[in-house]
Amino acid sequence: MYKNIRQLTRIYAFHNELSRMTKRYAGHSKWANIRHIKGLKDAERANYFLKLSRQMKVAIQEGGSVDPAANSKLSNLIDQARRASMPAATIQSILKGSQTDKKPYKRLLLEIKGPGSCLMLCEIFSDNPHLTKQGIATILRKNGGKYIENITSLFTEKGIIEAEVKSSEEMSKVLEKATDDAIEAGAEDVTDVDNNILQFLCGSSNLKAVTTELEAKGYNILSSSIEYLPLKYQTLNEKDMETYLKLHEKLESVPEVVRIINNIEVE
Repeated sequence: MYKNIRQLTRIYAFHNELSRMTKRYAGHSKWANIRHIKGLKDAERANYFLKLSRQMKVAIQEGGSVDPAANSKLSNLIDQARRASMPAATIQSILKGSQTDKKPYKRLLLEIKGPGSCLMLCEIFSDNPHLTKQGIATILRKNGGKYIENITSLFTEKGIIEAEVKSSEEMSKVLEKATDDAIEAGAEDVTDVDNNILQFLCGSSNLKAVTTELEAKGYNILSSSIEYLPLKYQTLNEKDMETYLKLHEKLESVPEVVRIINNIEVE
């Protein structure tokens, strides 16, 4: 059972690439395969850093400051970048670049109806929103999606913290302790999302405080971010899911796209 669409998307992409890689490197040395796999991981890491840099620029524009102490959203993103091992020089370059870049960027949250009537929010950060929206409209038209209105209220912003726990105890006991720790830290809920990986839910305004408290309690924080969560989920059949994954991949390739949120439930 897959716990979330992000996990399913990674698995889908991995199997596709693994199939291509097997054909491409048949008969090559083991080192050639290892080097190619490393190249894929490096590309995935670079793409993740690109997404984080865009989100930092959005946070700077909306928060009006490049000082993390005065911009909580930016502070959260910088913490997230550091946990992902983004070089300090890269982070500083993003902050300095945001001060000198005078293009009139705008942040927009595009509302989309996707395959199987799923709902999507696509956040963009562009100096030409009209042109970006036109390009995305073409992608939607070719991949089972279209623009709609008034669905943002069907999502809520929450802080999401993923933490690794190393314990020989049964997960039920781990969750019992984590629940107590979550209450003390100010989180609203905690769930088991994978082997030894817990997901804490909290308000978007106290994400940093909860993250700091969980770290102090010994949790290894893997990620900490503010996300849109659907108030109601939509299930998709296999065909619609395949169409959605292709649409998601196309949208991710658009440079102005910062993140994509959906209400898909994966059982």
